Amino acid sequence: MIAAISARIVVAGLCCVLALASSAGAEGAWVLWARTCDIRSQVCGDEWQRRQTYEAERWCRAARTRAVNQALTPAARKAANTKGAVVEYECRPDTVAPPGPKGTK
Repeated sequence: MIAAISARIVVAGLCCVLALASSAGAEGAWVLWARTCDIRSQVCGDEWQRRQTYEAERWCRAARTRAVNQALTPAARKAANTKGAVVEYECRPDTVAPPGPKGTK
């Protein structure tokens, strides 16, 4: 009797683990995209560059936040003003293409 109950608990535990694993994998990969935007004309380039692929959206968004925070340091802001360009970042599922150009009509 105790063995049967233990076996049921083990089976139930395995089912929970498999359910959690499949739901985590169902989210799919996310890609951090980047492109350069001209500060003066406020037009972004057509070409999005794939920067990195992440297992989950939250990791991609964290990487985007880090990249933006780095761009906001005094040294990075000075460099951006000197070059006249900043970088735009976008997180998208790996099954979705990045958006088209912004700033064009």
